[in-house]
Amino acid sequence: MGENKLSEGEIQRLLSQHMREKNSEAVSALKMVKTRIATEKGRLTNVEELDEEEILRIVKRELKEIRDTVESLRKAGMEERIPEEEMKMKALEGLLPASLPQEEIQQLIEEAVQELGKDNFGKVMKAVMGKVAGRADGKLVSDLVRKALTQDG
Repeated sequence: MGENKLSEGEIQRLLSQHMREKNSEAVSALKMVKTRIATEKGRLTNVEELDEEEILRIVKRELKEIRDTVESLRKAGMEERIPEEEMKMKALEGLLPASLPQEEIQQLIEEAVQELGKDNFGKVMKAVMGKVAGRADGKLVSDLVRKALTQDG
């Protein structure tokens, strides 16, 4: 995402930029995020602006929904609509902090397994997700933890 801290103002700036560039998929994705931010602010009381962590949570939720849509489109044989959804995902992924490399995630998992043992998936997941702090996809971490816990070693 660059040096800019993710904020409502930054999302508005990006929205304006994509509107000028006539990037309709990015505009659509950012408008959805803005709507979710407004909804969340309405739900909370005495909140002028959401913090970066809350905005990231909203962006990730929206990304997950788009991924689910892509999966549904594939299953329904509607391949022609997938590129549009993938462009929306790309626009939102640009808002996220840099992801951890898979090797680094696996190292964190190994450390958690050594500390907590192989018999509790939930504890290992909680420990690893706390350390990756939004820099890794939860499904990827879950798959890697499951794989680590089922390996003989």
